[in-house]
Amino acid sequence: MTKPKRTHPLGLFLHMAHAIKDYWYLLILLISLYNQPVWFILGWVLVIGAILVWPIVRWVTLSYRVTPEAVEINSGVLVRHHEHIPYARIQTVQRKQWFFLAPFKLEEVTIETASHDDNKPEARLAAVPTSLAGEIDRYRQGAPAPTEVAPAVGEETTNTFATEEPASTGQATAHYRINNRTLFKFAVTSTGFIPLLLILLALYNKIPRSWTDTLINDATHLALIILVIGALVVVLIAWVGAFLWTYLRYYHFDVTLQGDQLKTAKGFFQRNTITAPLRRIQAIRIKQNIFRQWLHIQTVQVLLASKAASDDDDDDLVILPAVPQAQLYDVAPNFLGWLPNHMPDLGALNVADRHKWYLVRNALLVAIIPVAIATWLWPHWWWLFALVLILAYFQGLFAARQTGGQLLTPTMLALQTGHVWTKETYYVPADMIQSMRLERSVWMRRKQLMHLVVNVRHGNKNQSIELRYLQAKQAQRIYDWYVRTV
Repeated sequence: MTKPKRTHPLGLFLHMAHAIKDYWYLLILLISLYNQPVWFILGWVLVIGAILVWPIVRWVTLSYRVTPEAVEINSGVLVRHHEHIPYARIQTVQRKQWFFLAPFKLEEVTIETASHDDNKPEARLAAVPTSLAGEIDRYRQGAPAPTEVAPAVGEETTNTFATEEPASTGQATAHYRINNRTLFKFAVTSTGFIPLLLILLALYNKIPRSWTDTLINDATHLALIILVIGALVVVLIAWVGAFLWTYLRYYHFDVTLQGDQLKTAKGFFQRNTITAPLRRIQAIRIKQNIFRQWLHIQTVQVLLASKAASDDDDDDLVILPAVPQAQLYDVAPNFLGWLPNHMPDLGALNVADRHKWYLVRNALLVAIIPVAIATWLWPHWWWLFALVLILAYFQGLFAARQTGGQLLTPTMLALQTGHVWTKETYYVPADMIQSMRLERSVWMRRKQLMHLVVNVRHGNKNQSIELRYLQAKQAQRIYDWYVRTV
């Protein structure tokens, strides 16, 4: 019988990194106690214990064993824990390999089942041999021997996609690699610059007021030019930061269908590999923000009952980050058999032209109160706040125009929404729908309107897909289908 093993000593660095991530506030507390020697010393003791001693103790007391039946984890200091994880219960296996682990053929392996806690998986093995995850995958698939997936070949300017007939459960049946040109488009159109822009604006408020006042006084006659140039520089810095972040995260993105397992791999400094069984997929989401609509590229994600994809967009596993719109239904169905081979007509569920203004009204109501308060506090910026109302108006109109849906087959529902300038199309099998409900107010009853809400599992939470202001007959027909199906 296989003896329990410990992770490699390099795993200590990963344990310490996780400790710093979890207890970063202790470092801030330590700085605030600089003028109090006694508390400062105690603070240092606490910090050293949290980010140095405790990770060492965790590493020493953790061991693992992989058997043909399950993965076994032993951990705990004062209270010992023995975790037995059968392969049939595993939702996802995630592999992370930082660049400093690659020369040693080591990586971090994370295992999750449907019963894991919100913030941590059942098992996290830092710095284990790269062969370990492959061994777990072979036991999960019942394959007798490892099968290597050949790397994609071809010109750098074309996306690589291939399919072949399966010879065994471990052989790759579909493979796709993004090319640099498509990845560049994907990174350029990332909306990640928005939170970065807000962070930069928050940092601006931390700059001493005397510095900014001096600059403005020295260039009063150029104040407007400086303001405009400064704003452009801030936006450019945020955009470049978001571009680099996205490009490096999805560098050399690969997706492979191997038996009934979907496997994605990506990353420059950290190679992140996630393996998820097809049967664990709750729904498929196809996203396209307004920038990517202009470039005609779309992103395909799958909703899992797992947090393995917490580093991906919206915490969902990205399987095709940027596929040309014209190729989407040629490429994606090779990995996800649920999908049709063409873009379906989603006009069966829609918002009638005479009712679209309701969504516009709701968007304006959400924006008008904060805009009114901001205009009262900073009246000189009224033109900027007026721009927010204009954006809210068009966002409501965008949401109304993108709303759609259709019952594709007796067991498959397609739904489409427009949320924050992003079109999202969902494909949901009937047996994956957790619940469905109809909503309407007294006023909506007179207008014969309804909201349709479809709930599916999303990690450890619920994903609510809501189509608003549908014709009552349309929504009722979908609800009756669901009741009959379940």
